[in-house]
Amino acid sequence: MIKSSIDRFALYGEKGASLPPEFIHLERIFDRSSLHDWTISPHAHPHMLQVLLIESGTVAVHGEGGQSHMTGPALILIPPACVHAFHFDPAVEGWVLSLAADLVNDPCIAGLLTILADLQQTQAVKLEASTATATRLSWLLTDLAARLHQGQAAGPGLLAQVALILVTTLEAAAHRKNLPISQSYSALVARFRSLVERHYREHWSISAYAQALGTTPSTLTRATRALTGQAPADLLHDRIVLESKRNLAFTGATVAQIAYALGFADPAYFARFFKARTGQTASDFRKTKLGLDQPAEDRAER
Repeated sequence: MIKSSIDRFALYGEKGASLPPEFIHLERIFDRSSLHDWTISPHAHPHMLQVLLIESGTVAVHGEGGQSHMTGPALILIPPACVHAFHFDPAVEGWVLSLAADLVNDPCIAGLLTILADLQQTQAVKLEASTATATRLSWLLTDLAARLHQGQAAGPGLLAQVALILVTTLEAAAHRKNLPISQSYSALVARFRSLVERHYREHWSISAYAQALGTTPSTLTRATRALTGQAPADLLHDRIVLESKRNLAFTGATVAQIAYALGFADPAYFARFFKARTGQTASDFRKTKLGLDQPAEDRAER
């Protein structure tokens, strides 16, 4: 049966749970994947970042950029809202660290994690067997698990350790994947992206975003152009297009259903918006991405 929407969880399989801003969860890969026959179906975490350390064993990673097979040691970084799925080798060993996006945006550590704002897809990074990175992360995660088991709250010490884990992960990803790292990413742009993540379906104006951020549209525009080369509206529209593509690729919803879910009052306007931003109709994108037959309801958009 084809799903009409993407499953969205706090932790996989746990619906309806809101995340406190200090949320930190750490578990062995075995703990949850063994309950699901080692297969984690396509889903997303709207307000949560995840880091997987594969210490040994193999995993098939299904992301928006395609499929890859990773053998440990390896890292998988999943930004908030990215659709992802896994099939683990039952012999796999490793960790899954889950963090509230609000925690990652904490001013105490946000400046260290500027690359996160540029990531839109799951990143899978192979580590060399002899690398110190895998050893360091394994130790840090094991120690973090012990501290969490002792009931330590998300105070400065725990936050510093989480930041070290994330910085180590991002450095490894940047080194292996040639990802850009900005040393002076604006807090204003990071806050804008966070706000867009929460409200893009509501179609706020850029003036409304600027007001919520305590700035002016012109200041916000200068910041986003300086740091991303794009105007705020372009970043907002890119986020809507990204969510559109996720729904087209991972659900069986019609174009009209996707349009309404994304806050468009008129599916025809959504169809024009999507084609203008991507150069393809929504149904053509779906066919190209998955090789699926078009739902009959979608043919009218042409």
